[in-house]
Formats: sequence, structure tokens, C-alpha cells
Amino acid sequence: MEPSALLTFLFLPAAVAVINLFLPVRAAKALTLLTLLYLLYCAITLWPSASLGSSSVYLGVDRLAAFVLLFAQILSTVILLFSLKGVRRDIERFFFVLFPLTVAFCNGVLLSRHALLFLIFWGLSGVSLYLFALLGKDAEASAAAKKTFIIIGGSDVFLILGLVLLIGSRPVDLWWLDKLNLRPEAPLYWLAFVSLLIASLAKAGGFPLHTWVPDFSKSSPIESVALLPASLDKLLGIFLLARMMTSLFVVGLTVKMIVVSIGAFTIISAVMMALSQHNGRRMLGYHAVSQVGYMIMGVGSGNPLAFAGGLFHMINHTIYKSNLFLSLGSVEKQTGSSEFDDLGGLAKSMPLTFIMALVGALAISGIPPFNGFFSKWMIYQGLLETAKTLPVGYQLWMLICLILAIFGSALTLASFVKFLHAVFLGRNPGTHKVREAPINQWLATGILAILCAIFGLFAVALPLKKLIVPVMVDLGMPEAMQFIGFFHPLLLLGLFAVVFGLGILLYFLVRTVRYDDVYLGGQPADPRFRITGSDFYREVREMPVLNKIFAAADKKYCDVYEMGSKGTFAFSGWLQKLHPGLLPLYILYIFLGLLILGLVINIGG
Repeated sequence: MEPSALLTFLFLPAAVAVINLFLPVRAAKALTLLTLLYLLYCAITLWPSASLGSSSVYLGVDRLAAFVLLFAQILSTVILLFSLKGVRRDIERFFFVLFPLTVAFCNGVLLSRHALLFLIFWGLSGVSLYLFALLGKDAEASAAAKKTFIIIGGSDVFLILGLVLLIGSRPVDLWWLDKLNLRPEAPLYWLAFVSLLIASLAKAGGFPLHTWVPDFSKSSPIESVALLPASLDKLLGIFLLARMMTSLFVVGLTVKMIVVSIGAFTIISAVMMALSQHNGRRMLGYHAVSQVGYMIMGVGSGNPLAFAGGLFHMINHTIYKSNLFLSLGSVEKQTGSSEFDDLGGLAKSMPLTFIMALVGALAISGIPPFNGFFSKWMIYQGLLETAKTLPVGYQLWMLICLILAIFGSALTLASFVKFLHAVFLGRNPGTHKVREAPINQWLATGILAILCAIFGLFAVALPLKKLIVPVMVDLGMPEAMQFIGFFHPLLLLGLFAVVFGLGILLYFLVRTVRYDDVYLGGQPADPRFRITGSDFYREVREMPVLNKIFAAADKKYCDVYEMGSKGTFAFSGWLQKLHPGLLPLYILYIFLGLLILGLVINIGG
């Protein structure tokens, strides 16, 4: 594809967004869908010829950028398919203006070769996130939008700082897709690395800059949640981290271990919070944070197999997490609630949505043969291989991080047992009249569920060999496919089928099931006392050590936004006390200021 053709990914969706301002909503939907299908076709045709040799001065694409760009178009198209029916009528027009505009901004981030251009599109993608948050209808929407804007916008300041330091390190600023391979030994290089890391973590939702994700997930339109924090923002954040670890810096072992530790703590802290949630949106939001920890560990480790696993997990996450958010969105649109206490028993009335959600739950929990297992397995193997070559102290450090990641996967499975029970299983008389979601919604979640299965069953033959290995070769890590042990997904699927068949056979042999009413004290039980699933794992919160941690989390002690707000207001209150309105005191301040300024000038001279 010629360099000028890259402009299609930017100007076409931006132009469609402007046109949608004046079109009827139905026409805007059709035009946006056709546009995204065309962009998907362009991304597919771009992949074989992705090379910096055909790049322009301002726009460029290598294998990594083309890889992420391809999945950005896939996810955007599928999520738009879900959005064709079900978006709130009062926001439909603005939604279908903002949707293609967001795609244009994200494409701009991936295709920018110029530092300033990259910064502009990165900032605009953050603005679109804020605007989507404002479309929420509950009372917490404006607060969530403000929090999102401050965290993402604040991290952009660090991105600017990091870019300025990098640009100043060489005579030209066309650096982005070129290999700098800077060693962050000098203080300024360290500052540049840390600044870019902050921007990456905020965008992807890594600890400690993750707290906007659950709030955005609960309050914003579910379609925008699937599009941004579940998909495009993850792609952009990990894309930046991958650039940092492969092209921009040559980092030492200690830095890699710090990044791996951030990933491990992101996993375990977020999944523990997910266990205690009573709202499906917030629970999935915390899992969107937890899963990014695996990507950070894989990409940050420097091991080729773990790095490839991190990239694979990045696209796997966008697939199954978008599936889960959209499945919950279908439930919410049919029932009017995402609270676990209001749901239950929907597997009968929404069987297709239940199957799609079940596949997504198994995939995110790392259950083979779905895609989430294979990418986590690659990360674990890569980290173990790295641990074998480390000094004893670093080995222990790495093994602790690995144990936290594996334990986090087990807790993920536990929390999705809660999710499936609370939403789809059990009995709830209030959901008996609920109908299945419209065809566009279960078709979108069905496509994502099928991708979960295909990317698990044919992980090596399709996504790894066809997509990820070329990226690894382009990055100078051709040895990424050195697997350890034996894993055959089709054989594993056959074993699962045998066990499942035996279970079905046993059921039909002994099926004597009787459904009866529940009575308390001889009276029919009040529906309020049914088991909803929201109290699953309450005992975890009440454990002697964990109860204090959960209490601190409930008080926002781990929320950088809340703690920063309290600190800012405390500082401003102290300043207010210094300004009581007394003129002599202000004259004294002026005198002291002039005295300090004179001393500084005298010392400098």
C-alpha cells in the first residue's frame, strides 16, 4: 500500500463522522458500517506489504503497527454491528458521530511516525474517551467522565515530557518507528522511560493508574466500554509499551523485573476487587484491569516467548472481554439492570447470549482449549525460561510474580463462576418474560465467541504463525516459538468432549429432577431471600488480613485520583489560610518574595 493510502485510515472515518452529523440515524449507521468494513479490507490488504520502506515522513507502518491496526478494525466493526440496534435513542446521533471519529484517532496513533502527530492523535483518543463517558445516563456518569479525563489527560503530560526528552536526544524528531535503542542510564533517559511508562499504564489500565476503568465501565454506554477500555485503549497502551521495550530503549534486568512486578500486582489487586463486586459492569471493569497485567508481564519481561504471549494475550483479551461486555450489555438492555441482585435465571430466556458469555468466561479464565489459555501458557513458559538464567535473588522475585499471576487466573475462574450464576443461572421470577437479544447483538457476540474458539484450537497455525511470528521477526526476536512440553488443542478438545459426553450420559441415566417451591416457616419464600450470587466470596472480604485491604480500597486509599484530589484540596486549603485578607501580611509576603529572589540572583551570579 502506498504511503498516501495510509491517509484512508485517518480521513475516511473522520469524514464519515462529519457527514453523520447531517444524516438520518439509520443512514449514519449504514454509512459507518460500510466504512468500517472497507477499513477492515484495507487493513487485511496492508498486512502483507507492511514495511517502513513504503512509509512517508509523517505516517508509517511496520509489522507491529499493522498487526495492531488490523485488530483495531476487526473489533471496531464487530462492536459497531452490536450497536446497530440498542443504543439509547437520546444519544444515537452523537454516538454514531463519535464512533468513527474515535476509530480515526486510534488509527492515527498506530500510523504516526512523527512524534508530534503521535501526541496529537493520542490526546484526541483520550478526548473521545471523555466524550463517550459523558453519554452515560446514571448519576455517576459525570464524575466518571471527570475522573477519566483527569487520569488520562494527566498521563498525557508525562507523554509530552517523555517525547520532548526523546526528541532532544537526536538531531531529528522522526523517531517513532525508527530504532533508537537508548539506554536509560542517564537521569534524563530514566525520566523519559518512566514518563512513557506512565502514559502506557494509564491508557491500558495498569496499576496504579487503573481506577478510571471500573468507573467508566459502570457509567458509560456499554458499546463504548467494549470499544475503548476493553479493546482500543488496551491495544494502544500495550502498543506503546511494546515500542518502549523493543525499539526505544535497551533496558536492564532490574527495569524488566520492575515492569513484570507492576504486571503481577495489577493482576492480583484487580482480580481481588472483582471478586467482591455486586455490579456486573464494575466486575468486568476490574477484570479488564487484571488481564492487562498479563500483557505487561509478557511484553515487559524481554523474553521472546513471553513477549509473543503478551501480544497474543492483548488480542485475545480484546476478543473475549468485548464479548463479555457486549453479552452483559444484551442482558442489561433486556432487563434494565446490570446489578447481580436483579438478575438470574436468564439462561432459559436468553440461551444464545448465555452460550456466548459462557465461552467468554471460559476464555478469560484460561480454560483450554479457548484462546485465553494459550496466551497465558506462553507467558508462563517465557517467564520460567527467563527465571532459569537469573541470579538466585532475581529467580525468587520472578517466581513470586509468576505465582501471583497463576493465582490470579484461578481467582478469575472463581469470579466468573459468580458472574455466570448471578446473571444466567439460579431462579428469578422477575426475569421469566425476558426475551433473547436482537439478532445483531447475538451475532456480534457470536463472532467474538467463535474467534475465542478458533484462536485457541488453531493458535499456532493461525494467529501465531500468520500474524505474531512476522511481528517478532521484524522486531529481531525470531526465536519466539520455542515452546516447552506438549500441547495439542484438538486432542484436549476431544478429551473435554469425552468427559462432557459422559456427564450427559450420566444425567440421562439418573435424571429424576423435580423443581419445587422453597418454603420458610411453612410459607412461600420471599423472592428477596433467594440466592443471587452477589454474596459469593463474602468470606474472602472478611479474612483477617484481607478485610483491612478491602476496607482501604473501599475508602479509595489505593485510588491515585481520589488521593490526589484530597491532597490538592488540602494544599489549597492551607494556601487559603495564608490569605486572610490582611494588607500588612500581603506586604510581608511581597517583601519575603523579593528577598528570596535577590538571594537566588546573588547566588547564581
